[in-house]
Amino acid sequence: MKSFKPMLWASLVALVVGTAGRAAPAESQKSSALNNDPHLVGWWKFDETTGKNAADSSGKNHHGTLEGGASFDTLSTSGRIGGAIKFEGKDDCIRIAGWKGVCGQKARTIAAWIKASAPSGAIISWGTEEPGKMWTFGYVRGRIGVVPKGGYYYMKAETHDDTWHHVAVVLQEASPPNLHDHVKLFKDGEPAEVHDIGLLDLWPIDTGDKLDVVIGKRFKGLIDDLRVYDRVLSEDEINALFKMQGDSQSNKNTK
Repeated sequence: MKSFKPMLWASLVALVVGTAGRAAPAESQKSSALNNDPHLVGWWKFDETTGKNAADSSGKNHHGTLEGGASFDTLSTSGRIGGAIKFEGKDDCIRIAGWKGVCGQKARTIAAWIKASAPSGAIISWGTEEPGKMWTFGYVRGRIGVVPKGGYYYMKAETHDDTWHHVAVVLQEASPPNLHDHVKLFKDGEPAEVHDIGLLDLWPIDTGDKLDVVIGKRFKGLIDDLRVYDRVLSEDEINALFKMQGDSQSNKNTK
């Protein structure tokens, strides 16, 4: 068999290098689009190391304040991306004073990195303490899911293994939306298999606006790069968000 001519080898090398070179800008564009999305209404990186204030990087000024005698001086730690906050699962939490979250039947997406050491507590919550009026994303019966108060909807897979996991939830807008038909859960960039809970997953959702947004209430473990969008992110976007964030740290999904 005759060997390839030098010109052909050069062409093949140029093609491979060119294709690889175009991949990085594509990922960078996805990252930029998700970070600068006008529907990103809350983004807490938790990179602070001192004080009691958690900055909102969405540009919407939904800054938070640590409560329960906690501060970043004691709760700041190394995160999945930069720094993270470590909640003790007691009375420590972050309150976004004056912001009521994404309310009513409006579409929304929440995404975060978590490293939980116990299957309890909320990643983020808001609403009104009435049936169907709360919106809590966190642990439900030991699994990550959603509680609108009255019903619940959660994934089968465990995530409290003291390992970093990317979790997300999407609510599609409807009149009214319900857990079964309009909520999707994601784990590590992929749609999660959901536990069958019968009629409870048909509970209607109409989130109230009485309570401030609270992060980390009774959560035990680390939370990093928490985002709230007031629109539905597609499966591809959530996967891109997971990959974008996951690739930014060398020890991917490690303890």
